Amino acid sequence: MAVKERLPDVAILVVNWNRKKDILNLLSALERLDYGRHEIFIVDNASTDGSVEAVMELYPGIKIIRNEINLGGTGGFNKGLQHILQEQDGKFEYVWLLDNDALVDALALRELVNVAELDKAIGIAGSKIMNPDNPDIIVEMGAFIDWKHGHVKPFMRNTGNREDLRDYYDVDYVAVCSALVRTDALKRVGCMDERYFIFWDDMDWGITFKRHGYRVVAVNRSVVYHPAFTEKNKTAASYYYARRNPLLTFSKHAGIFYRVLSLFQQTRKTTKKICFLLVAGKPELAKVYLLSIIDFLRNKWGKYDHQIDLTNKEKAVIRDLSVYKRFIVTPQGDKKSILKIIQQIRQHVEEPYIALLIQSDRLSLFSGIEVDEVIPVGNKKRFGSLNTLITLLWKRFDIAVAPPEGTDRTFGSLSYAVRDILTFEEDKNLFRLDQSDGNPWKIVISYATGELTSLIVFPFIFLGSLRYRAAINQKI
Repeated sequence: MAVKERLPDVAILVVNWNRKKDILNLLSALERLDYGRHEIFIVDNASTDGSVEAVMELYPGIKIIRNEINLGGTGGFNKGLQHILQEQDGKFEYVWLLDNDALVDALALRELVNVAELDKAIGIAGSKIMNPDNPDIIVEMGAFIDWKHGHVKPFMRNTGNREDLRDYYDVDYVAVCSALVRTDALKRVGCMDERYFIFWDDMDWGITFKRHGYRVVAVNRSVVYHPAFTEKNKTAASYYYARRNPLLTFSKHAGIFYRVLSLFQQTRKTTKKICFLLVAGKPELAKVYLLSIIDFLRNKWGKYDHQIDLTNKEKAVIRDLSVYKRFIVTPQGDKKSILKIIQQIRQHVEEPYIALLIQSDRLSLFSGIEVDEVIPVGNKKRFGSLNTLITLLWKRFDIAVAPPEGTDRTFGSLSYAVRDILTFEEDKNLFRLDQSDGNPWKIVISYATGELTSLIVFPFIFLGSLRYRAAINQKI
């Protein structure tokens, strides 16, 4: 006699903010789920694009929780989690958190539940995140925290899907773009830390679950499609969160030894970036990074609210590319934008030499692009920046071109290895001069100044970190 499969009740929780098309696509995909025992809750962060009205019209049975202001990812999810725990207490054994721009496979939820049911110690189970533009490429299957070097190591990042993968893997955290949380564990661990607003919130949550004795696992057969963070457009706010928020994570969870190592590495990266930007003539962007440190020290959290103008509108438009022959296209942007740049170069220049500079872990995303040379960059390797600089100086490129993805348009060693740097504005089909007169000696100045500054700043960072220690029995 076959054993009947247990199907526990699941609350599906989605946070939305001005993504009408995405939320409707997600809800359409959820209709095809091979899992009947679920109920959908949407928390809307004060959208103004008609998202709520569209959902109410097309899906009148869905519970919508409306916030008067944008509470971010953490505040939005917490509002929904608190509603489910308080108003629906005891009804749901799991809550499935989803980003509004995710697309779910029909079996995604069933596979998460199947693995979670194997062991009550599993507090969070996350999906295998696949690239919607390259469906055979894994964005990540959870990730690990490198406490020694102070950074994140995504598992299976940008690798091809394989048949030999295990059913699930224990990891340090899974992205909340698709994360199934056990309700009993949630009651013990608590909701997300709203100080983050967005970014590093899911990392902190995964670590917190593990420090409470729960397992965090990534499930191979649960497939969800979601854009990779590395391929999304960057903004001043995203750079700010990327520097401020990890300081909180390492301050909360690391013991003294790893606290020193991780916070020092984070401090070095930020101070060197600030000095780099100042030498490169970008004081406004340097200020964004500086504010991430200042706000950490003065206990200022939540939404980025600094008014700093980072526009590039005053930069000169370059209409004649024929004076250049050797081009290098930089790693910012997705495959579509890179192809557009290459196409425009070939339209304006007769027989140009075009090289693509790309991070090693993103090579698979740009397969099939026809260029004269591909130069991989291993950012995590020792002396990686120096090796890249020497390579670029040796190859003597005239010009670097990139899409203006957000505001961070200083391209590391490249800024000192080529004569000029252009950004390509796709919507206007024009090139703007972003930086000129690259000088390799500037990198020596910025590097040395950044290292010295980190030694001065770090004691303040370390002392400031002591106020954020999380009182959890299990320490790292």
